[in-house]
Amino acid sequence: MKHLRFVVLAPKVALLVFVTILFPILHAAAQSKTFAYNAARLAKEKPVPEAPIEAFNVHITQLQKDQLLFQLSVDNPSNEKLTLYIKDNFNNTLHRETLPATLRFEARYNLGSLEDGDYTFEIRSGKNKLAEKAIAIKTQTLINRSVSVSE
Repeated sequence: MKHLRFVVLAPKVALLVFVTILFPILHAAAQSKTFAYNAARLAKEKPVPEAPIEAFNVHITQLQKDQLLFQLSVDNPSNEKLTLYIKDNFNNTLHRETLPATLRFEARYNLGSLEDGDYTFEIRSGKNKLAEKAIAIKTQTLINRSVSVSE
């Protein structure tokens, strides 16, 4: 009878051990995927720019009209450590990144996996908000109907 009890409980124990080991791995893999930026993005740091940078400036440009690929340029004349936040219209932080303390920071971000809505690129130095740039994503569908009459 004891052997029968072991045979019945062994699969349950094995399943419990398997789930205990596998669940943290799956949870860690889900957390490691960041959807707000392109993993193959280009980040260029220019230690000595061609012309001296005099004012803090942030520019966002869309690289191609039909894609949601954006280039962020930050001119940081004080060389202070900055933090970039990408937030949705409910002020939820979708992405947080610490920018290096360089005169100029450039990077590309792919927002193609985001739903339609308003998003904000926010640059902060500590708790001070230095700049904010808004992006609106809207999907438009065009329906074209044609009719022909045959005789």
